[in-house]
Amino acid sequence: MKQKISPVTFHYMIITGGFWMAFCVVTAYAAVYLKGVGCSNTELGLILAFGNVGGALLSPVLGAMIDRNRNIRHAAVVNVLLAVQVVLLILLRVHPRHDMLTAACYVLYIAAMMPVNAVNLDLCVRLERAKAPLNFGLARSMGSFSFVILSTLLGIITARWGHLSLPVAGLAVILLQLFGNRLVDRDLRGAEAVMPPAEILISEKSSSISVFIRENRMFCLMLFGTIIIFIAHNMDGNFLINEVVELGGNTAVMGYIAAFTAITEVPVMMFASRLPKRWSTVQYIRLSFVFFIIKILAYALAPTIPLFFAARILQAPSYALYTVLIVGYADRQVAAKDSAKAQSLAFSMTTIGSVLASLIGGRMFDTVGVKSTMLTAAAIAVVGAAIALAGTAAKKQSAP
Repeated sequence: MKQKISPVTFHYMIITGGFWMAFCVVTAYAAVYLKGVGCSNTELGLILAFGNVGGALLSPVLGAMIDRNRNIRHAAVVNVLLAVQVVLLILLRVHPRHDMLTAACYVLYIAAMMPVNAVNLDLCVRLERAKAPLNFGLARSMGSFSFVILSTLLGIITARWGHLSLPVAGLAVILLQLFGNRLVDRDLRGAEAVMPPAEILISEKSSSISVFIRENRMFCLMLFGTIIIFIAHNMDGNFLINEVVELGGNTAVMGYIAAFTAITEVPVMMFASRLPKRWSTVQYIRLSFVFFIIKILAYALAPTIPLFFAARILQAPSYALYTVLIVGYADRQVAAKDSAKAQSLAFSMTTIGSVLASLIGGRMFDTVGVKSTMLTAAAIAVVGAAIALAGTAAKKQSAP
């Protein structure tokens, strides 16, 4: 029996696909643009680190702002972020120079792009609370599809027209996001118009960050564990070319592996709502933590390109499973008054992990080699998983 896609799910697919296309432009092809204007690897790493730190800091700030004033529309916040990106992309297109202005624009571009996903995740929670017919897993799978499609197209486009085509591609993606953002905001308004007044959300004030941590100690412990897990995860993702070259591959092979890895995520995301009910959400999330360890270890030990390809299947029960379930898990674990903050923090932790992976992994790949670095990443994943598993032993785990 075919699964019918509701208009709300389809509209959410547009904004999810739009974000992950933007992520592809700004992150996956960062080296193409920045090296194209003359940046070194060191400068590239610093720009990515500063941009991700900016995004990680801005996401919870915006989440707290939405929590404090629920009259603020998610669409309005996203539109401001997209408008900032438009200005920066135009500057990157008309001023492609190896100077501080280009570096600053790229850092701000990353910082303005990353929080869009955190706002979209809280929007998902608001839609579900308003009883809108949204299948988040199916919609999120479109993000992986979109990443694969655009990554493949950009490889062809940049080979033919060069790095200056990337800001243009970024602008096209923003138009898609603006269109989807308007549709989803209309869906939310319609759903909220027919639901009973949300008296709890109106009467309860959002907590400050310090109070939030005190009120949600175990949830925050789990988030701390995910930072460490995502250091290991991104030591692979940020430096994939090193692993591929070590096994005898090249940039073309790396592209195929990146695409294959993203494709493996899709089935889990599409059918997350049909996971066997004998396990709870928290049990599946715990399982994903364990598979992060197995995945990184398999990457470290793969002796050939075909076996490395095979190991990428482990992306499905690790990253894909965690990504599609953490939204609902955070919503159940944290009070409604702090839902935007919880979603923002959950996304920011993965970003912080990426920053630390860039700083730690880059040095290790240069000094101790690929295999030793990836075995170290597996050990890091063990530490992070142990902490995250401890954090999921909270008393609220009765949620399905």
